[in-house]
Amino acid sequence: MSLEEQVGVLLVEQGLTLATAESCTGGLVAHRLTNIPGSSAYYLGGLVAYSNQAKEILLGVRPETLLAHGAVSEEVAREMACGARQRMGADVAVAVTGIAGPTGGSPEKPVGLVYVALSAADTEQCRRYLWQGDRLANKEQSAGAALQLLLAYLQGRREKMVEFINEPVSVEVQWRQDGTARPLAFFWHGHRYPIESWGRESVERRKEQQVHCYLVQTAGPETWELCQEIETARWLLTRHWARLLRTV
Repeated sequence: MSLEEQVGVLLVEQGLTLATAESCTGGLVAHRLTNIPGSSAYYLGGLVAYSNQAKEILLGVRPETLLAHGAVSEEVAREMACGARQRMGADVAVAVTGIAGPTGGSPEKPVGLVYVALSAADTEQCRRYLWQGDRLANKEQSAGAALQLLLAYLQGRREKMVEFINEPVSVEVQWRQDGTARPLAFFWHGHRYPIESWGRESVERRKEQQVHCYLVQTAGPETWELCQEIETARWLLTRHWARLLRTV
């Protein structure tokens, strides 16, 4: 799976929305994200703020920050990410600012210098890179770095919020033409959970059992993993991802 596909899977699993703020990449991060079918479920949109004035007006970057540190700096990258998240009402945002080249560099800030930042309710992060490619390669590497930072954050968050259940459940299903069952609702601890949306499906081997696993969402949204043992047809509720309480 590509970086943007992995990011999309995790955003859906965790019920998160995403915004982007780009300068030197000129919308390339947004382009890669929207190449994925169904990305409208989690991607709210992006802002290409190329000039200092655009960074101030669109993203709320402070003039004093730009004056003190310059557009290509950790401080500005962090404010771009924070501004995108707050102004678009997203759960998480990434921002990129840098010098793609071949001109515009200086001894202090050479061509290829890029800062990538992430802003979320529970963290703010920034990474510094110095690429050695031409203009296009620098843009592509910067977009990849933004997606990689986002992926690392989502993977870490997933590990913290996942609840392993592994309990048998009763499941209402719809039979499909290929003979597989599509879960419509499940019963757990005396409560019926109607399924509102479906994510990825996969056939895996777990503990010597071959299982057909479904990623589903119920109201909230709450994200769950349901697995059916292929040999016994028994259903298991295997994992649950806690709902995010949005703070923007």
